[in-house]
Amino acid sequence: MILLILKRTLLVLLILLVIATGIIVYRTLQLSHDIPDVEPVTYADINIDRAVERLSEGLQFRTVSTQELSFLYRPEFDDFIDFVNESYPGIHETMSMERVNNFTLLYRWEGADPELPAAMFQGHYDVVPVEPGTEEDWTYPPYSGTIAEGFVWGRGAIDDKSGIFSYLEAFEYLIEKGYRPERTIYLALNHDEEIGGRQGARQVANLLLERDVDIAFLTDEGMPVAEEILEGLEHPIAMIGVAEKGYVSVELTNHQEGGHSSMPPRETTIGTLSMAINNLKQNPMDGRFAGLLRETFEPLAPDLPFVYRMALSNLWVFGGIIEERLGYVPHTNAALRTTTAPTMFNAGIKENVLPQTAQAIVNFRIHPNDSVEEVVGYVRETIQDETISIRVLEGAREPSPISSSTSEPYLSMKHTLHEIFPGVPVAPSMFLAATDARHFLEVTDNLLRFRPIRANPDDRGRIHGTDERIGIDNFREMIAFYIRLIENTTGNPGFVTGE
Repeated sequence: MILLILKRTLLVLLILLVIATGIIVYRTLQLSHDIPDVEPVTYADINIDRAVERLSEGLQFRTVSTQELSFLYRPEFDDFIDFVNESYPGIHETMSMERVNNFTLLYRWEGADPELPAAMFQGHYDVVPVEPGTEEDWTYPPYSGTIAEGFVWGRGAIDDKSGIFSYLEAFEYLIEKGYRPERTIYLALNHDEEIGGRQGARQVANLLLERDVDIAFLTDEGMPVAEEILEGLEHPIAMIGVAEKGYVSVELTNHQEGGHSSMPPRETTIGTLSMAINNLKQNPMDGRFAGLLRETFEPLAPDLPFVYRMALSNLWVFGGIIEERLGYVPHTNAALRTTTAPTMFNAGIKENVLPQTAQAIVNFRIHPNDSVEEVVGYVRETIQDETISIRVLEGAREPSPISSSTSEPYLSMKHTLHEIFPGVPVAPSMFLAATDARHFLEVTDNLLRFRPIRANPDDRGRIHGTDERIGIDNFREMIAFYIRLIENTTGNPGFVTGE
């Protein structure tokens, strides 16, 4: 009797296994792209040689922002502004321009129907400094704007001068063609994004609020056309940033008796604080493969190897495994959860003296699933040491709201991407760093953080690092993208979404 029950149980389990396997295989085979059949758009008459020369010259201005020496190169900022005004006569004659806080430029192109909500394009022309001592590591001098090997080289080539120059080239092109927008367009070239944007973008946002300007959408720097984002994925994916992480830095302090290093106690300030930091690193905040992150990966699934397709199409079985695997890779781990990064440690004055005080700063980039308060609570609970004081440093901010991926501005940008980058999937995503867009949360609900820069894993070290460069062919794509985006979002009959 017992043997019969066991046989029947095994038979039932086998049937359930077969059914589950069938469901998994069926769901995997059902995956398909939602890339529409869109006629590619090209602008064969873009004067790319002239555009590259202007970008090259723009990279030669040392418009550097630093926390300590933020005004050191301000004459270069004035010279850069003069260069822009002289190099783009169509913009200068057609669009009004005002200087906000002296160095941010705010252009306005009056639309045929001023009652329509306006479109806004923004970027920044300030750059981070080149780390002293690394200048010789560059293939070409960092402020030379050298044109070579199919690239334009220099600090700011990716972040963000290629972005603002692709705007300028697109506007100049359309003005030369006699284009007239239906809705008013604003263009902001900000001067202090690299040090927080409080004197540039924040003041522009304040002006628009004071003037009660209705903005339909704002597009800023952000996610790229990413190549080789995952092992086994052969084609790129365009990711539109519809949210960005929050930010908080926490200072940890421990006080104990000092003394001579020849008779150390069982616990020291450095040891106690090091253990606390290790606990934070070994026990990160929970990550979830859901919501926006899941939306980002869905367009990738049809082109992944079968095992990955199976996992992504059957999260009810493999969700935990996917979360674990994504947690091993820095950029996917950052999209999965609030990240923990110890960035500063200060203790000791001499090699044979036990320090009485040790301090450390830990930086958190906050996932939209979390909040500043929850991060601080997590720190207290994870450390569980009352001898360590916890202080939240100035500058903390909550993660941004998530802009809709079904809005007309988003769909219009998605449609434009299909026209300029045929066959490339498009997905909403989360921008892992910070942009000036965060200053416009009260101005518009539609904040789209995207640059049509083709980026592969090798390029991550170039941003704020050595050998920053932009491909000439890619720069042409960027100009074409913004020409088409302006037409698709500001022309008649309004937003062109392809829906």
